[in-house]
Amino acid sequence: MSGPRVIAVRLLAVFALASGCRFAPVGPTRSEVLESVELWIHEGQIERADEAIERLRELHPDDYEVAYWHSVVAELLWQDDVAVRSQLAAIRRARVAGVAPPVEAALRGRLGDLLFQAGRWGEATADLEAGATTEAAERRRAFAAVSRLLPFRRKQAGPLLTEQPLLDSPIPEFVCSAGELNRPFAIDTGTSMTTLSREFAAELGVRGLLPAGSAVDSAGRAIAVEAGLLPRFAVGDVDLGNVPILVIEDAALMLRDLHGGPERVPRGVLGLDQLAAFRLTIDPERDSVVLELPRGLPALESVQCVRADGRCLLPVTADGTRLWFVLDTGASHSSLTVAGVDALPPGRRAVATFRRVRTVGGGLIAVREVRDIVLRVSEARFRGVALPVVPRGDDGGFPVHGVLGMDLLGRCRVTFDRGRARLLAYE
Repeated sequence: MSGPRVIAVRLLAVFALASGCRFAPVGPTRSEVLESVELWIHEGQIERADEAIERLRELHPDDYEVAYWHSVVAELLWQDDVAVRSQLAAIRRARVAGVAPPVEAALRGRLGDLLFQAGRWGEATADLEAGATTEAAERRRAFAAVSRLLPFRRKQAGPLLTEQPLLDSPIPEFVCSAGELNRPFAIDTGTSMTTLSREFAAELGVRGLLPAGSAVDSAGRAIAVEAGLLPRFAVGDVDLGNVPILVIEDAALMLRDLHGGPERVPRGVLGLDQLAAFRLTIDPERDSVVLELPRGLPALESVQCVRADGRCLLPVTADGTRLWFVLDTGASHSSLTVAGVDALPPGRRAVATFRRVRTVGGGLIAVREVRDIVLRVSEARFRGVALPVVPRGDDGGFPVHGVLGMDLLGRCRVTFDRGRARLLAYE
């Protein structure tokens, strides 16, 4: 810089100092921050997204898009009440801003989803119906109809704590009841909602079945589902009353051994919608599952999970790199996705293998695996782990790098409570 430009800059500086002016640093715009929040969520950087959206709320308290993204982050962090409040605020502010009817319908539909997910069924009905105008229309209409058959809110009756013996099974399974019938249910933390096979649903007297679109299986494939009501359901000694469930074809509900061993075909699985209402402890050493009222886990003794697309994801350190694995008690073996392989440290490569990999809904051949990985999850450490590479068909907003199955979870005492998890490996 020289000549007249130098003189102009110096004069501007002198004028600013003489007048007491301060030049405020130019920061990112609201739109740029929101784009960064969406990018960080897609990259799994949930802490950065949370911090950025909190700062943005202070600067733009009346912005409906900011409220919406605050709700999205809160849902990811298992903060149901916060997510609902922010989504309500987004709807109110969107009306003031005069958004188009389809935008308001989409916002209300998501509010209905949040309320239903939180067990606030009576509050969810109107918003689910209002939001049944998008690709989620069939599912929301079915859930709205089921919500009319349910209590206004999820409630529990009976003891505050119950311990139930696990059955002799490669996956955690224990006896629950529906009406007068006692039947085994598998604990499947990799499933968003409690799910029954069609034959089992008929046996237990499920009512009000309606087509509800599709759900994604553990390999990312779409499975047609129906939504209905399971009457008089009890988890162990705890009476839950009438609860919503999903029903799929008998052949689709197959939790299978991922090494190609004998197939396990449970007829019903307890999903996150019911399990997350408790503090859940699975203790393979005691061969038991403990269900009690949630009270939270200390931050220093647990890890923050993320709920994305109905799945619970754990932060897992693999060879020093943080990845996100689905906490999946319905998978007999842990695995990596293609995205997980790509996220490993440089130099880490998958080697050729030929392994029959079976998942919910079918099977495939894994032709690659990564060997001798060191995994650290909460307080558990696993050395020399071999993970087959299992492609996933979905590409959601939050990354899925792998699945943590019962081959590793079975070596730990696993506690899950209010979106936090603690894994304590047996010595």
